[in-house]
Amino acid sequence: MNKARSQDKFITVYSTPKQGEVAIIKSILDAQKIPCFVKGENFGTLYGPADGLSSMDIMVREDNFEDAKELLKEFITPPKNKGAV
Repeated sequence: MNKARSQDKFITVYSTPKQGEVAIIKSILDAQKIPCFVKGENFGTLYGPADGLSSMDIMVREDNFEDAKELLKEFITPPKNKGAV
């Protein structure tokens, strides 16, 4: 690993207990070539299915944070309810 990469700082762009959300967000980031990893993703493999029991943090490099946040803003911020239909 080169020296610059070994010192990259990763920060959380999104946290969720739902494995389905993690898969969607990872695919969005991967499609845009934004490297990410999920902290806590394998917790469920220790004790069986843990969907909904523990939070998983989607981590991106600090220099990719703003781009990742922009890509995920519609996913992270639910649409405002414009009234009942």
